[in-house]
Amino acid sequence: MDRKAALPLPEGSEAGLCQAERRGLGQSPIMNEKNALSSLKETWHKIDNLYDLYAKSVGLNFASILILQLLHDSAKTYTQKDLCEKLGLPKQIVNSIMRSFWERGYVELKEAKDRRNKDIILTDAGVQYAVAVLQPLENAETTAWDSFSAEDVSYLAATMGKFVRAFKGALEG
Repeated sequence: MDRKAALPLPEGSEAGLCQAERRGLGQSPIMNEKNALSSLKETWHKIDNLYDLYAKSVGLNFASILILQLLHDSAKTYTQKDLCEKLGLPKQIVNSIMRSFWERGYVELKEAKDRRNKDIILTDAGVQYAVAVLQPLENAETTAWDSFSAEDVSYLAATMGKFVRAFKGALEG
């Protein structure tokens, strides 16, 4: 597809657009590339904000939720360095969250293979805490996904994966 070609506006997507973009909808049934990118950014920020609001409602921050999800949902063990790299978080943030989880008894640190790092493992209390915090979030995500057809979910996942790869390539030059 020509990158300069106008993109068709998905039906019902007006709710995700800013006021200026909605005004432009009356003029044309198509969305140009700039408006599409602006709409994507706005939607992305709204999603991040929803996760942040949920995190705050359970006494955490967004980074804590990301770490808790990763530790709970993965069979792999992680070091703080791994978490920083995987989630793109600063070392100080990860260290502060790990210290808080450790003080509450949610994680334990075990010597890793290279001895310079520690593997982070959820304790039984940590697993119970993760389930209590993450299950309502997962239920909400599932309810949202269930409102889409299987084709929509597949298309969205494939398209977002393609965008991430292209964006990464563009950033790497």
